[in-house]
Amino acid sequence: MNIAFVVHHYDRSEGTGGYVVELVHRLAEQHRVTVYARSFRAPVPPDVEIVRVHAFGGPSYATVLTFPWAFERVRQTHDVVHAQGWVTNTADVVTAHIVLHAWRQAARAAGVRTPPGERFLGGVVERRERALVRSVPHVIAPSEKVRDELAASYGSTRNTHVIAHGFSKVSNTATTADARARLRIPESPETIALYIGDARKGLRPAMHAVARVPDVRLLVVGHSPSRPYLAEARDLRLAGRITWAGPLPDPTDAFHAADLLLHPTIYDAFGLVVAEAMSHGLPVIVPRTAGISELIEHDHSGWITEDSGVEITAAALRRLASDHTMRQRLGTAGREIAARRTWDHVAEETLAVYERVSPR
Repeated sequence: MNIAFVVHHYDRSEGTGGYVVELVHRLAEQHRVTVYARSFRAPVPPDVEIVRVHAFGGPSYATVLTFPWAFERVRQTHDVVHAQGWVTNTADVVTAHIVLHAWRQAARAAGVRTPPGERFLGGVVERRERALVRSVPHVIAPSEKVRDELAASYGSTRNTHVIAHGFSKVSNTATTADARARLRIPESPETIALYIGDARKGLRPAMHAVARVPDVRLLVVGHSPSRPYLAEARDLRLAGRITWAGPLPDPTDAFHAADLLLHPTIYDAFGLVVAEAMSHGLPVIVPRTAGISELIEHDHSGWITEDSGVEITAAALRRLASDHTMRQRLGTAGREIAARRTWDHVAEETLAVYERVSPR
């Protein structure tokens, strides 16, 4: 089968790009694979063809708006074209890594200020996203939550396949002490709560929750600008209990250094950072607004909150921070889930969708 993946950036450190990296490495073993992307920041298997898409760089919405046009200029013929969101106006399969309408609603409800590009152009992209998912033969949703959002937001109900993302295999070789030393976390008996990813999705409720629970330090990892959040941390008298690590090319040390993952997200189609934490045996606190919560059993393989509110998040944090045995139990059960849901399974289920487009 001749398969094309179309993605803005072929980059393992990004959720969408990492999804493509995992599938490409597996499907290229038996199929002809081409990857179309603006940038390639991860190794590509030797037999995979790469095609650079010359979309505009700079602000993210410049890339988003120009990518479909640029892709058409270099597009070849394939049995299956698998688009990652709105990267083209025509495809055979699209994976909905986000439902933009649902995200914008969640951001407005939470009072999250979105970047100028999204405020002024988000409606345009949302309409293009709606048109794409309504026109393609098959849509892959990483969770039932996304399937329901596609139906509610875009009226897309036909041929939607729920295929949960996979969990990566990890080797726990580093010690907690070494990881904390490399991240410059002070030696203390504090419980380390990790927040990793886009700060807009839940860093503020995470900070407010930590401020309410003594003897907890917040470790923050991600690309988001630190200034507004550190200013708020000072207002919360939290400045002495926060370690801002910034972006890490490899976040392994962060998972080894932490005692738990605190992820009070307002919106996640799935939540790959939660999956990675579970793969490392880290207990997770996550609300039902994250699609991955569908794979977690409350108080067995993770701690599920009904929403991402500060009080309910603080109550969960207080419970886990005070109980080392519970954290071990949740972490062990979470790792067992991770071992059962691998990217090999995702590749097999995705290939089954392709075969409905182009039967062997």
